[in-house]
Amino acid sequence: MPNTLAYVALFAYPLVAILLFRRLGLVRGLIWTILGGYLFLPVRPVIDLPIPGLPFIDKVFVPAICALILVGIEAKRQARREAVLRRRQQVSNVLQDSNANGVTSETQRRHPNKARSKGRLIVNVLLILAVLRPMITALTNAEPVIQGGRVLAGFALYDSGRAVVTTLVMLLPFLLARKYINTVERHQILIGAFILGGVIYALLAMYEVRMSPTLNRKIFGFFAHEWRQHLRQGGYRPILFQQHGLRVGIFLTMAAVAVAVGCRTAKSAAQRRKIYLLLPFMILCLIMAKSFGAIALAAMFIPLALFFTPRIQILVVGFLAAIILLYPVLRGSEVIPTRQLVSFANSLDRDRAESLETRLKNEDLLLDRAFLKPFAGWGGQGRWGVFKDGEQVSVPDGRWVITIGQYGWLGYLTEFGLLAVPLLLLAFRNKSLGIDRATAGLALILAANMVDLIPNSALTPITWLIAGSLAGWYETQMATRTVQAPAGARKTASRKTPAAAAGRRHARAPV
Repeated sequence: MPNTLAYVALFAYPLVAILLFRRLGLVRGLIWTILGGYLFLPVRPVIDLPIPGLPFIDKVFVPAICALILVGIEAKRQARREAVLRRRQQVSNVLQDSNANGVTSETQRRHPNKARSKGRLIVNVLLILAVLRPMITALTNAEPVIQGGRVLAGFALYDSGRAVVTTLVMLLPFLLARKYINTVERHQILIGAFILGGVIYALLAMYEVRMSPTLNRKIFGFFAHEWRQHLRQGGYRPILFQQHGLRVGIFLTMAAVAVAVGCRTAKSAAQRRKIYLLLPFMILCLIMAKSFGAIALAAMFIPLALFFTPRIQILVVGFLAAIILLYPVLRGSEVIPTRQLVSFANSLDRDRAESLETRLKNEDLLLDRAFLKPFAGWGGQGRWGVFKDGEQVSVPDGRWVITIGQYGWLGYLTEFGLLAVPLLLLAFRNKSLGIDRATAGLALILAANMVDLIPNSALTPITWLIAGSLAGWYETQMATRTVQAPAGARKTASRKTPAAAAGRRHARAPV
């Protein structure tokens, strides 16, 4: 059971968020409110208030709501400051306005960009469907389920209220990042936050590797998972303030990739040297955290960040995003070489091979059940699980199989589509956009997290934060592009007319 300090940390976090926004400003305040809440708040308590439709109050809900409110306040404050500046410069802007001279420049006229509109439309449709999916699932699961000696009641439409609000809260980091973390400079700030957060977490992880994973128990009074799952190779796997040590591993991988990106984006040689010194430290900490999957992902993505151009990086993450989006089909049709994967894992570590084989068997059970209701799934409350003699015989691990079991293809394509579509859009427009290393680096971090969602379930607020920042950057870039007018039109526009000449003489006359 969590102690009093766990409750204090959860309910005092709004004060921390206010301090972050006051000291760091809107963008950094938003980033650290979401990132700090995920890294340092306890996973318990999870408070269930007796109010219909209200989601559980936990370490996901509190930072997201704080960020939403404080971003709104800070945005209004900035808008007032900008309005004052605009009023002060109004007279000079009128005098310098080229359109005041009677010339309309066709080359500067902005036209609707069809590519931008299509990308934005896809994201908006996926957002709407993601919010509506619990309602659709409830409407298609009105009948009770009898399975393995258990009787599970059907759903009514009002049962989906909490799930709808929970989905909205889950997507808040995506929506806020889409609007406010949508430039290269802000991507660099996000990369820096991952580096700093990763170094802090790596130091804490090394403490738990040496002293046993007890920080959460000493501070907040409870252990979040099973102790035996955090005993590895005669030592310990750190868990810190997460639900499982695997989440610590994938975050350290994401942070290590961020450090590798920082090595290539540093503004000065001195700063680059310091970041290069961090990279072996982060890799060492990741290895000592004893998460095989996270280490494998780091071995794949760190070289990509260090030695390849942004164009190659985006092509790789676009390919991975497409594979992940189609993964249930590939898995169900046995295109994925599961036996070969188990054999390869067995050649490296027998325990890891047994764990992988168990995961794959459970996925087969859950996938067979999910395909009985492929469109909108079975819903929650255990209806999508597999039971025998009243006992659950399926153990879900991967986020993909959990999502497709609960919400079917509708849920899978909306949830994973929101993660994959920004990467696919960047890959399709790779040549014309001129993608910066910081933006490509964020794409690498997101892709590493998405690959980890196949065996594990670490879909977190920081995952949505990165996906939203990439979607916002793409939309911003497509919105600022202009359509050049034909040569004849440019000549016509630039031709001096008597009225325009008179306007210019009047503008040059002394006052």
